[in-house]
Amino acid sequence: MRHITSVGQLPQGASISIYGAGGAGRELLRQVRASTRVRALRFLDSTKSGELDGLPVERFADFLAAHPGGDGPIVIASTHDDEISWALRQAGLTDFCSFKDSSRYILCNLLCELLPEGERFTLLDIGARDATSDPRWLGIPPERMRLYGFELDEEGCAEMARAMSLSGMEARFFPYGLWGARGRRTFHFSQGHPGSSSFYPFNFEVFDRWKISADQAVRHEGRFIRPVRDMTVELSTLDHWRVEQAVASVDFMKLNVQGAELEILRAGESVLPEVVGLLAEVAFVENYQGRPLFSEVDRWLRSRGFTFFEFISPLTVGRNASPVSTRLLPGFHHWHGQLVESHALYLRDPVALELQGQDLAVFSFEKVLKLAALAERYFQVEFAFEVLAWAEARFRGQGDTARADALRGVIDSAAQGYQETFGR
Repeated sequence: MRHITSVGQLPQGASISIYGAGGAGRELLRQVRASTRVRALRFLDSTKSGELDGLPVERFADFLAAHPGGDGPIVIASTHDDEISWALRQAGLTDFCSFKDSSRYILCNLLCELLPEGERFTLLDIGARDATSDPRWLGIPPERMRLYGFELDEEGCAEMARAMSLSGMEARFFPYGLWGARGRRTFHFSQGHPGSSSFYPFNFEVFDRWKISADQAVRHEGRFIRPVRDMTVELSTLDHWRVEQAVASVDFMKLNVQGAELEILRAGESVLPEVVGLLAEVAFVENYQGRPLFSEVDRWLRSRGFTFFEFISPLTVGRNASPVSTRLLPGFHHWHGQLVESHALYLRDPVALELQGQDLAVFSFEKVLKLAALAERYFQVEFAFEVLAWAEARFRGQGDTARADALRGVIDSAAQGYQETFGR
């Protein structure tokens, strides 16, 4: 799914429907009305109808009945964009994108101005199938990004590199897998759902019990994943890749490789010390045979100086044997089913590490700025302010008043910006 951060990325003269009648939808409408580029026809909502800010709010089912093939571009403005996009595809609609308001990243915008000229966030995306449409990097200006991506599809890597170059981002993609050792290994490719493919064999005794629901549709997860085709692929390690490519430092890692996260991390000991944050897919049930569970990944990362912050995009499942799907019962509850997977956010916490007497050498001025900016990107705003205040005191104590004053200026300006923008 394509993501946009401004109405300027929409086709000139388009008449759009805004899916999401909450804060993000209203902000998008404000930007639409401030522009002469596009106009908004309506809000769409999964369950509600009525009127908001002078526009009609239509239930999506009613909209589909009136416009079976759609009625111009749909712009999703909701935190539930994955579920909404799935419902749109199920309805046969393809002309849609997701709006992410990058102006809300007040700290990031200010901190990027403090970075030395030419300094970039170096991001490592392992399992980069959706790198060109990944919202995780929004808020960081493309000219401040350097992305290294890993994906098995050679043609897909070349296409992603071309797309990224058009945005001004420095990006390179490597068409091979990563593991705990170099060599060859069997890869279990799901032809029904490529994103579920793994180096670990599928545990269909588990998958065949699961039901995935969204809007008014459900799917049997085991059948959805089949058929599976086994192939042998070449593998490298993070440590070998770093030496081979002469990579100086990595700031943030994203790993979404269906169970291989811990194997990859264990063979990346030369990369990890300067990484200030990472996002790793973790599991709470063994849906792949031999897959490490969250407890093992968490213990290992904590031993390397990372602090767990939160789960992002949790996946909950229902049961095929059940005659009801509680996710299709809007009056039941907002949590449905068993939590089986999620993405776990880890950041380095210099305040805690200092209290523990740990080495703080990684926290250079540039790394502090990047840590705070990335923390804000994942909505850890108060932690970002705490890190900046800690760094201000540290640099001032070292006699570096210029950097301390620069950090104080960002803290004061951003705090005012947050109050003015979100305090109403």
